[in-house]
Amino acid sequence: MSIIEETNDFNRVLKIEAFSVESVFNEYYDRLVYFSYKIVKDKLDAEDIVQESFVRYWKRRNNIAHDKALIKSYLYSTVKNISLNLIRHQQVVKGFETQFFIRLTDEENVIHKIIQAEVFSKIHNAIESLPAACQKISRMGYIDGMKNHEIASELGISVNTVKTQKQRGAKILRVKLIPEFIACIIWILIYL
Repeated sequence: MSIIEETNDFNRVLKIEAFSVESVFNEYYDRLVYFSYKIVKDKLDAEDIVQESFVRYWKRRNNIAHDKALIKSYLYSTVKNISLNLIRHQQVVKGFETQFFIRLTDEENVIHKIIQAEVFSKIHNAIESLPAACQKISRMGYIDGMKNHEIASELGISVNTVKTQKQRGAKILRVKLIPEFIACIIWILIYL
């Protein structure tokens, strides 16, 4: 047998194999995609899985009997295994993302709590530097959240006196607390 005849025989075998793989692909592709889609719930993933299954079949075609039922069985089990592996991988990724998000959220909460503690410490220090009457009324109004009439009733003074003392306290606090700090306080009180 000459080299040309051997090459022609080899090409004929390749054409037969290509034709049989192509016919198997054409016959099973759509149903394998549907089968994979039912597992992974994503059409693009299902198509990729089926293509990967045919690549694996092509690589192992000499080890698989040329019986259509065995090829079909091989393709279905390969699609099933790749689909299940993808789902497992997605669950691992999702679990990691969840853990990462929880850690990130916890870290953000810790940072916010540190900032909040620092801001409240500065506010308390600034209020403590106010004159005694102004300090008491400011603390009751700004920290305890009491209304002017409640403060007046509790201290036995007029509502106007409460308003005057709060205004005086706010004026002194504005001078003691820089504007950026006041903006930070407002942000913390609103958003945290």
